[in-house]
Amino acid sequence: MGLKNRKITTKYAQRQENSFEDSKDNIPTLESTVDKYFLPWHSFVALGIFVSVYIKCTSASIPTGDAGDFILAAHHFGVAHPPGYPLYVSLGHIWMRLFPFGSPAYKLNFFTSIIGGVAAFILYITTYRLTGFAPSAVLASSAFAFSHLTWFHSIGAEIFALNNLFCGLLLYWVIKFQQTSVNSRAWVAMEASFISGLSMCNQHTSVLYIGVIGLWMLISLIRDKAITGRQFVQTGLAFSIGLLPYIQLPLSAYFSKSPSTWGNHKTFAGVFSHVTRSEYGSFRLTAEERTVDFNANLRLFISDMVQELGIPTVVLGMFCLLTVRLFSSVKTIVYVYTGALLLYTTFFCKQANIDLTSAFFVGILERFWMQTNLVMSLLGGCGLWMFYSLLSKRCPNLERHVYVILSIGSIMFGTKQAVDNFFSCDMSSNKMMEIYGRNILDGLPANSVLLLSGDGASYSTRYLRYCIGYREDVDVIDQEILGYPWYKETHQHSFKNFIFPYNRRFYAWYTKLAISRGQQTDAFDYKDLFDVHSQAGVPLYAINLRNKTGEGKDEDWQDYYELLQNDIVKEVRRIDNPRTLDGSLERMEFRKFTVTRELCDKSLYPERSWERNIAEEFCIKLLLVPPIIGGLQSIPNVYGQGHLLIEHRPAIVRIFKILRKAQDELTFKDEQGNDEVLIGELDHYNLGIVSWMLFNNYKRTNELLEAFKYGRVMAEQWTTFMQKSSDIEAKKQTASVVTTLLEGVPDLLTNDIYLL
Repeated sequence: MGLKNRKITTKYAQRQENSFEDSKDNIPTLESTVDKYFLPWHSFVALGIFVSVYIKCTSASIPTGDAGDFILAAHHFGVAHPPGYPLYVSLGHIWMRLFPFGSPAYKLNFFTSIIGGVAAFILYITTYRLTGFAPSAVLASSAFAFSHLTWFHSIGAEIFALNNLFCGLLLYWVIKFQQTSVNSRAWVAMEASFISGLSMCNQHTSVLYIGVIGLWMLISLIRDKAITGRQFVQTGLAFSIGLLPYIQLPLSAYFSKSPSTWGNHKTFAGVFSHVTRSEYGSFRLTAEERTVDFNANLRLFISDMVQELGIPTVVLGMFCLLTVRLFSSVKTIVYVYTGALLLYTTFFCKQANIDLTSAFFVGILERFWMQTNLVMSLLGGCGLWMFYSLLSKRCPNLERHVYVILSIGSIMFGTKQAVDNFFSCDMSSNKMMEIYGRNILDGLPANSVLLLSGDGASYSTRYLRYCIGYREDVDVIDQEILGYPWYKETHQHSFKNFIFPYNRRFYAWYTKLAISRGQQTDAFDYKDLFDVHSQAGVPLYAINLRNKTGEGKDEDWQDYYELLQNDIVKEVRRIDNPRTLDGSLERMEFRKFTVTRELCDKSLYPERSWERNIAEEFCIKLLLVPPIIGGLQSIPNVYGQGHLLIEHRPAIVRIFKILRKAQDELTFKDEQGNDEVLIGELDHYNLGIVSWMLFNNYKRTNELLEAFKYGRVMAEQWTTFMQKSSDIEAKKQTASVVTTLLEGVPDLLTNDIYLL
């Protein structure tokens, strides 16, 4: 006999079944004659709107955040960072092979937008099935789908949209379980168990919902004597079957030659370590040890919820919780939802070890509030139905009018959500990260090695290098995974120029983390790495070199090497092999910049977004330079002789001419119509006294791209000259050099001969 048709003959079960049938009649719905499994026509309209809007706003290229990792993994069937997200990677890999249009990044972005639209649709039909009230479904789904947080993270290659989908399905199955006859609930629980297993293959945070919902279903089944031992085992088996996508990890290890993958999954220990996030920090957002401020996290959560969903949604959600005792047909369901909401919120406020003083890190944390917003949106929709029901009971003559008013109000609220957030969520023309990555790679000579740290620079360049095939002569190395024991075995097949010195393992932050956990690590230091590439004649460059600090810190390399700023990247160069001014100019001649407002104007992006952080730093990295004192070794007296200044006068003047254009080109009108200078005033501590003087004297030039090249050369040489001086000596030398400059090139102040 099939599970679905198995009859429960106990008297208690029969009473529960009759009670359920009675409770259904108490639901005040305008569409009570509609079959509970029937999807109304307006739900498909909602689906079309959500999917269409998301697709319209789909990111044009590689987004920020972890999207680059997922694109790389899906494109090559590799493994993403812990816990691997095998379901999203596997589905994305299949989609990218079948979908014929666009770049690898756009394909996965498009796929994610569809998932995000379907997730909003699931919330729509869940709210409608719970209430039978269309305005509630409109309010709940639009409040959630068109909130900035959900929208922005549903149009790029991220796992949050799929997580929203699974959490929405779990909420739907709560209703399905409660509204199903007792003798069929074991089957519904089995379905929910399978969905739970699949959700764990995407994002582990769903376990907080699974725990509450699963425990409630189990208690209900045992109480009603509606499950047998065999069915209990089958339910557990269904969950295990849902976990099968994790087989993607060993399959990738044996059959994929991905140039960018995380971990060695040829052993059970490797798979287990990855799934449990032991290398990333289990049950925490980061691997760093940081005190968690529960109250601050809770305040952030509440304010973020109000901001994202709007005051009406939150107020109606609270109204639902206050009046739910009057609605026996949905009371149990609302209590289950509330339990999941409270557990999730408490857990994250307790475990989220994020630096709340940084808007950027707050933006990382708030992405995990989408699951709570999902429940609160549903409760808000339910609260609207409860308000309508109570008002209709008191004023039955106004029922139809109230229905029309609430319908129009829900539509207007959803429209306002969409209009308010459209600008910040429309990434259809956003190629910021791709342009940023191209600028980085364009600054490298042939057959070089680039050491990277930081997701923005790392994912953008690795995507271009290993998905698009841009600058195939360059090896791109991620410092943050370079230190793991498995790195050499899994990645060395991808390198043309990079050399592992002495067959030992390079460390980054992992070494310090491993030592703190009592683990052994065989690591060489930066000097080993720099030495072997210097000896082999391989150009070596770095961005955000992650230096070990504290006990056992790695600073020996600084006695032998220096980091010379070359636009965004820094060249690793031996101190005994200094660069001359002519050599610097020659080195920079090939450099071509792609500078757009999209890269430099942080006002184009939400405050807590990765895009805003990149835009804010781009001008600093590209246009500005290190302070006069610090960072570089000296070239003996290169500016101590006046004849050298005169000899290189054309180059110096050219540097200054074109810096003015940089500021002119990056000046825009703000919302009040005032001029906003993205670069800002370039003071002498950022560009050097000489560049500052030239900048302020040549204000009519128009060579933006050349300004970046020569501005870097000028600042590099000036910083080099000032390096080994104390502050007092530096001031004296500054005055002396400026005086020499003016004496040697007197026409800088008056003559327009160089304005060519």
